[in-house]
Amino acid sequence: MKKLVIFFIISFALAVLNGYFFNYINDSYLHFDVNYNKHQNISKNELSFIAIFVAPFIETLVFQYLPYLVLTRWIKLKNELLCIVIMSMIFSSMHYYNWLYIVMTFFGGLILNNLYVYYYKHARRYSFILTAIFHVLFNLYGFLFVM
Repeated sequence: MKKLVIFFIISFALAVLNGYFFNYINDSYLHFDVNYNKHQNISKNELSFIAIFVAPFIETLVFQYLPYLVLTRWIKLKNELLCIVIMSMIFSSMHYYNWLYIVMTFFGGLILNNLYVYYYKHARRYSFILTAIFHVLFNLYGFLFVM
């Protein structure tokens, strides 16, 4: 149990550093408008609620659970690193706000997918919920301290 918590904390720290690094790149050099609301019919509060409490569970299902199931059980891919990279490419391709965000979410996806695969190997029963909670906490952190 202790190793699972330590892995969670290290992964969270890496995810936060990933976010700050790409925010720094954006703020210093690129200046993409990260607060632009493409969904004009949804308020910022509604969008934040969805991003924090709904999207992480759907995204864990769609970008971790299902791809890992398909890659390892149906396609029978044995290379975990390749699975993590493929899952991260799928994850980042759905975050297409701008090219920098795609790159940032690819690296964030590497962290999330590595976490999912690690938990799948060591605590299979809890891999989905632990990954979803990680994603909730990361999005909440971003909402409270970055946005």
